[in-house]
Amino acid sequence: MLSKRLTEIAEMIDNNKVVFDVGSDHALLPCFLLQEGISEKVYAGEIAEGPLNKVKEAVKRYGYEGRLIPVFSDGLENAPEDVEVVVIAGMGYYTIRHILDNCDVSKYEYFIIQSNTDVDLLRAYIAEKGYEIIDEKVVHDGFYYQISKFRVKDHQEYTPLEIRYGPINIKRMDATFIEYLTDLKKRLEEINVRANKEEYRQTISEIEDLLVYNVYH
Repeated sequence: MLSKRLTEIAEMIDNNKVVFDVGSDHALLPCFLLQEGISEKVYAGEIAEGPLNKVKEAVKRYGYEGRLIPVFSDGLENAPEDVEVVVIAGMGYYTIRHILDNCDVSKYEYFIIQSNTDVDLLRAYIAEKGYEIIDEKVVHDGFYYQISKFRVKDHQEYTPLEIRYGPINIKRMDATFIEYLTDLKKRLEEINVRANKEEYRQTISEIEDLLVYNVYH
């Protein structure tokens, strides 16, 4: 069974797109995309022989020859020309940034990114490049994970608040995002009992404003 995190990522992928999954983790997401008929062809990129062999085993196990294609690749270095959509999930911000900095992002229709660290820095990076965030989700799957979908298209500057929490998250204010904000506020309040820092008080107040805004809209 696919994790909730990866299921949510799969749901953000449009049907019939050729997908490249960077660091595929046993090809769980690619197999799901093929099984559900979301994609007809998925590349599973790996930088080490061990994980790549796991992908090859999945190809044989499920009979996905020609549909699930293992690629030995550092990031998108060896991504085939027919790739339309790129998924980079389950890595840290600096690894993701390295991958994006070392490819021609304009070649692809859009990216779906899930960083395990420094999500605000990832949004700041996207904003700095002038890219457009076209969808976002917050998922609770043991931890709160934030998923961003962006494309290379000129976009107006994002505000500091949008960079910290996500422009679409703020606009949509769905139940999981509200739970995330509430949990974050509680944790910051607990930390601030000991630390008593202005930066924590400001962030707590900022979150309270977002939650109050949601109540009245």
